[in-house]
Amino acid sequence: MKKKCRKCGKPLKDDSRFDTCFECGQKDKRENDSCSVGLPPEYISKLEKGYFDANGYLWEDFITTMASKIAKSFNGLKNHQLRRFYGHAKAAENRLRMTGDWDAVNVDIKKLSSFASEAKGKIKIPQSFYDFIDKNIKSISSKKDFEQGFMEHFQAVVAYFTYHYPKN
Repeated sequence: MKKKCRKCGKPLKDDSRFDTCFECGQKDKRENDSCSVGLPPEYISKLEKGYFDANGYLWEDFITTMASKIAKSFNGLKNHQLRRFYGHAKAAENRLRMTGDWDAVNVDIKKLSSFASEAKGKIKIPQSFYDFIDKNIKSISSKKDFEQGFMEHFQAVVAYFTYHYPKN
């Protein structure tokens, strides 16, 4: 007897280890993602003001409590996807240190938004991670924003992600 998809009734391959067809599985992924926790609203409003307080220091909660909340919102994100984006940012930071060419590196950093769009379209990252990348990239307007703001913040988020979602 041929296995059938438990949702739509389509016949499945004989060797299928799944109980739904590909289309129903993708639909489930999309529906589950739309229920994911988003970025904290207070974070978004603070980020719109920039990475730094009135004295020019990085907001403390961007590397402590807020970074932890953001990392928790990445439920469903695979470690390799996070490392892929962080690795791209670190490579851009290293290139900036070696060449000092902010204009070229800035273009490279802005590519992260399009990479996030592609990954989101392929359902490889949750909405909260897409929003995190998109909103942060839009907030970078200077070398200081990138090096002392975004990179410090992203590093803290990566560390908290590892804490909240350790490898099995």
